[in-house]
Parts: sequence; structure tokens; C-alpha cells
Amino acid sequence: ATAPNTPSATAPNTPFATAPGAPFATTPTVDRALAPTARTADDDVAAARAIPHSSSAASVDVHLMSAPRRWRRALQALAKVMADPTQTDQVLVFAVHANAGSMQRRIARFRSDPAGRRLIAERRTIDSRTIDLEALAALPADTLGHAYATFLRSRGLTPAVFDDAPPEVSDPTMGYVVQRLRQTHDLWHVVTGHDTDAGSEVALQAFTYAQLRAPSALILALFGTLRGLRLKPGLARDVLSAFRTGLRAEKLAAFPWEDHWATPLDDVRGWLGLPRSRATA
Repeated sequence: ATAPNTPSATAPNTPFATAPGAPFATTPTVDRALAPTARTADDDVAAARAIPHSSSAASVDVHLMSAPRRWRRALQALAKVMADPTQTDQVLVFAVHANAGSMQRRIARFRSDPAGRRLIAERRTIDSRTIDLEALAALPADTLGHAYATFLRSRGLTPAVFDDAPPEVSDPTMGYVVQRLRQTHDLWHVVTGHDTDAGSEVALQAFTYAQLRAPSALILALFGTLRGLRLKPGLARDVLSAFRTGLRAEKLAAFPWEDHWATPLDDVRGWLGLPRSRATA
């Protein structure tokens, strides 16, 4: 039997135990095929199925590198991204090297959230091994799961891109949190309403910086805004608005997305303190 789709007794109609900012509590009824699957040790050593997302530096633990070396590698990747924004593998290389020096603080914040501790303990993943896009697409049109499946399919995206743990990070917990943030990036697109065009990606980086204080997000938002102003005069306003929204919103990093595939998208947005009915399909 599945858990009843009922709100918390102390906080009606929210996934929080008491109030916004408290632990996420409820688990709505979903089909067995949509239920989250915890990663096992066998999954962690399974053969790689994702698109490679690093270069020759992948064999070097980024946290063993000196700060100058990390930033040199980060800036090399950033230069490639600025020359060709479609090089998403270089975006990931840039992010993992730029963020390494401050990652321990983000891990500490992740652990301070009961929902974050639960994710770390269960090692939940959102990838091709746990996501059935057909099942999600079959959910009602107003649900988070349907919106996510539609977002991916309409843009030719797939959860398989992030099947692999980041090879640049050897610490299991740190690697898991980095991977979780990568795997949920498209869900951040869905709930914030930011599309995948260049301007929207820059705005989402500003939102991300407000949420995570990740140096990579700040740098990408600043560089992206400066480069994009000629093409979109209102970009600076959009980026600032996204940053402010990120400051006001609940923290998305530890949200248990898998528990809410069958939940109306606008309800999820409401729980997270985000504007409702923002189209991304």
C-alpha cells in the first residue's frame, strides 16, 4: 500500500512539518513506477552510461589541487564556454573547479537540513535508472512529474546525462551532493519558469547564486549578463529579479522532488515560495 496523499497535520497543504523552512514531511501517493529508488553500492560502481562531462583533469581530485591550479583550470573551462556556450561539459568542469574551495560550507548547510540529511543517507538519484519519463508524462498535465517530462522531451534532454558521479570529486558525500545538484538542475528550470535560452540560463544562475552562494553561479551570471545585454536590453533586470526571487524562496537543494511527481506544479511552487503558473513547456 502507498502512503495516503495527505498534508502534514501541523502545516496543512504544505510539505513542511511545521512551517516554511522546517523539514519536509509528507509523501503523496504515486504509482510504484514513480516512487524514488535509493542508490545502492552496486549502482555506484556500475559502468558509466552518461555523456562524459570532464576532460583529462577528471582523474585528479579537485580538492587535492592547489587554489591557483583549480582556478586556472576553471578559467580555462570558462574561456571555452564563453567561446561556445553549447559546451555544457565545460560548464560542469568550470563549476566543479570554481566551487571546490567553498563546497564544505554548502555540504554543512545541506546536512543542517533534515531533508538534506535524508537524501545523503538514502543516496536518492534522479537519472535514467530511477526516472520513467513515460510514466511521468502520463500523469495529469498540471503535475510536477508531467511538467518535468514535458520539459525534457520538448528540448531533447534526458536524465541519463547525469547518471555518473562527478569523477573530479572522490569524497562520497561531497560527490553525491554535487551530483544531486546537477541532476535537479532541470527541475529548477521547471519550478522557476526559466527556459533554456541563453538569457534564461543566465537568470537561473543568478537564482542559483542566491540559493547556494556558489562562485560559479555568480561568475556565469555576471559574464552572461555583460555578454547578453547587446542582444537583450532587459536582461539585467531579469537577472536581478531572479536573484531576488532566489533570496526569498525556500531552499531548493534538499527538496524531495521524487515524493511530489503527482503533486500539482503550482502547489510545489507555492511551497517553495515561487511565483505560480510560470510556463516552461
